[in-house]
Amino acid sequence: MPIRLEHLPADAFELAPLARRALAGRPHPASLPGTCIPARVDDVPRPEERFEPDERRAIASALELNLSQLAPHVAVLDAVRTIAKPGTALVVAGQQPGFLGGPLYDLYKALHAIRLARALSAAWERPVVALFWNHADDHDIAEVHHLHVVNQNLDLRKVGLPGMSSGKRPFGEIVLSEDEHRLGPIAELLRQTLAESEDRDAAIETFLPRDGESLAAAFTRAFTALLGPHGLVVFEPSWMRDTLSRRLAAIVGSDPVPALRAGAEALRGAGEEAAIDPEKAALVFHHENGRRLALRAGGDGFRYDDEPGSRTPSELAAEIVQSPANWSAGALLRPLVQDLALPVAAYVGGWGELAYHAELPPLRAAVGAPATPFVPRLSATLVDEASRASLGRLEVDALTVLRGALAEDDGSGASAPVADALRGVADEAAEKLLALREELGALDPGLGVQLKRTAKQLTDLVGKLAAKADRVQANRTGKGRRHQRRLASYLRPRDLPQERVLGTLQFTARFGTAWIAELLRELEPFPSEHLLLHLEEDPP
Repeated sequence: MPIRLEHLPADAFELAPLARRALAGRPHPASLPGTCIPARVDDVPRPEERFEPDERRAIASALELNLSQLAPHVAVLDAVRTIAKPGTALVVAGQQPGFLGGPLYDLYKALHAIRLARALSAAWERPVVALFWNHADDHDIAEVHHLHVVNQNLDLRKVGLPGMSSGKRPFGEIVLSEDEHRLGPIAELLRQTLAESEDRDAAIETFLPRDGESLAAAFTRAFTALLGPHGLVVFEPSWMRDTLSRRLAAIVGSDPVPALRAGAEALRGAGEEAAIDPEKAALVFHHENGRRLALRAGGDGFRYDDEPGSRTPSELAAEIVQSPANWSAGALLRPLVQDLALPVAAYVGGWGELAYHAELPPLRAAVGAPATPFVPRLSATLVDEASRASLGRLEVDALTVLRGALAEDDGSGASAPVADALRGVADEAAEKLLALREELGALDPGLGVQLKRTAKQLTDLVGKLAAKADRVQANRTGKGRRHQRRLASYLRPRDLPQERVLGTLQFTARFGTAWIAELLRELEPFPSEHLLLHLEEDPP
């Protein structure tokens, strides 16, 4: 499917001060000490080999064992087996496993990781594999148990899993069933909501969880099916739990809190705020009876919420080593666990992730973790033919809509005030001209006739201008309501970026998957702009 890319400023959506300074100061912004944000391949250091051959084989074996059950594209298994070879590096991105494939930025992270891996592989002349870390250990179900879709009436509709509460059960342990979670009715709702097309049912089949499948497993299957042909490896932490827990134990045993404090203070000293306060953050989670129980800094080292006692870093490390299946890292420690357990060369993430990755350089140095470069992810908005038509009818550009400057629809359909003012000025001018007709005609009767004609031409010309103003007003109010609703639902749904509300399902159901391959071919490995991705209809 043909696509066309339009490059918009990076601040098409408002950027936080940290993001602005990070983009301006790449690759080593002064306000983010110890953090590398590369702008080109040469800014990414070639990673040294840190893994023994048997460690690499263990990683590849764990991935192949679990992914082979999905009967993936051969490119997935080739990529996994390549990890066993010395020198192979990874570009990692990650996100919570969203229902129905999650919002579009999940797709953009994965595509960006693939594109960056290819660029580094070509430059270094060594294999670089794209890996998507499925955050199956996370538990905030309210963030992921729904997805918004736009129906055929241009209404934004929330489609969610029934019976989901804000419990602490990891996503990897939330098993969905036909009876309890009404998967069949959800599929029917999607068929009724999304316009009929030759790709709709296949898209629903790909993204809808299956009976007996966990929320995390459904995401892994969907993204493996969608991006496996491009070599993406999707990873769930339970597949390497022992290894990850050993790395977590080493970090915990080093007493990481002082280094985290130092990282937060370094940011504050450079004029930035720490995104996650290490004094309050959940640093480690204990998985017990289907729940994740948080341990934070306190007492002699770490303690559970509302616990009177505590345990030292070495005591907690020993607990993790003794039962490795029952532990996982919080957001601040997860990047270090990831980079110690896997041969990571670069991480692709959003600006929110950068805000806490920037706190980690002192702890990285303390535990011997690599200073992994952070690459801000692709940001994009998809625009179809109907949306382009609505932009034309409303006489606005996409950037105006993305920045939330589209005029509100008052539904009145009334004439534009300025149009009425134009007509009034024209009528008054014509009246004053005609008042001079008799005097002018006394000089020459023909001049009197010309003056009458001129007065009429004046009112006609101004009338045409006023009519155009009325059409614009009508398009922005009652008579153009459908165009405005389309732009509001597709380009800035819920007054938020499209990529945070609408999902890949919406667009693969209508356009298939060819546009994804086209975007991957056109994507730059270090984008610094917001992309407007125009989906063009295939020629008849």
